[in-house]
Amino acid sequence: MSKFFKALENAEREREARRAAAVEAPVPTIPTPDAPDSVAQPQPSVVAPAVTPAPPAPPPVVTRPPAPPRAAPVEAAPAYGAPTRRTSDGPASHPRAFTGVLEPAPATEPGDLDDHLVSLLAPTSLAAEQYRAVRLHIETLRRERDVRLVAISSPNRGDGKTISAINVAGALAQAPDARVALVEVDVRHPGVARYLGLPNSRGLSGYLIDPTMSLDAVLERPSGVGFAVVVAGPASSMPYELLKSPRLRDLFAALRERFDFVVVDTPPVTPFPDVGLVRDLVDGFILIVRANRTPREMVRDSLYAIGADRVLGVVFNDAEGIGAETDDSSWRSYLARPLGGSRAA
Repeated sequence: MSKFFKALENAEREREARRAAAVEAPVPTIPTPDAPDSVAQPQPSVVAPAVTPAPPAPPPVVTRPPAPPRAAPVEAAPAYGAPTRRTSDGPASHPRAFTGVLEPAPATEPGDLDDHLVSLLAPTSLAAEQYRAVRLHIETLRRERDVRLVAISSPNRGDGKTISAINVAGALAQAPDARVALVEVDVRHPGVARYLGLPNSRGLSGYLIDPTMSLDAVLERPSGVGFAVVVAGPASSMPYELLKSPRLRDLFAALRERFDFVVVDTPPVTPFPDVGLVRDLVDGFILIVRANRTPREMVRDSLYAIGADRVLGVVFNDAEGIGAETDDSSWRSYLARPLGGSRAA
């Protein structure tokens, strides 16, 4: 009997051990429809193998030739009268704004001389004799003061300064041994080329902008004229900046060495400040006054702007019975008359 009870005790101990093991590690159960909810059948856990997705195919590689290195922009040296570049955030400008030299007119065949060039077309006429009086005055000043560069200007536009400048150059060139040049500095409203029938595609404006251009490239010697000519070239929209170029002083210095007389056709005095840039580069001024048209106040302002010591004389243009007044007392006596808005007579 003792063996039987020992066997029961051993069986009871094994049963208790299995119960304790079942409590410590419960096995998940899944209810089945045949068994009540309180009774669950143990189900083995099945782990499905993980499926690794295939990696996407790499995109095709397109081999492109390397782009050439972009050259850094080269900042050009500023040229006088050249176009000015504006920033992108600045206001939109007119297409014509800040253009140093306007487009030249298309080249044309040489034309005829203007009928008013009496020194060239009718050198024995009475009008040509009046310009010879101006020539005598300039020749005397050259002997006494070494005057070579003579500027021809006027108080306002329309006084005849360009026609007078060409006639004075023609009168000076009548001397057989005289070397004479005419330079047009009026780059706002050039007219010498038109009066002489010359092309105006190149001239002073291009010379002042392009440092590689030589004097001989713009110096013309028209046949039948007797003097060399430097026309203004294409009109400039920035004449003040253009005439500030140091190349203008170099040009006058070179002409002084080559020629006996240099006649300079300058812009009018009162409308523009350009004469102030030329005043110290020439030896003196001859002021062209249109009789019965130029106001006395404008003549007075012009003489003040030029400087009394820089005025070589005054020429009355388009006046009947009035010759070329060039002596130093002529403009003084002219200004001594009453100033009251009347016009020069």
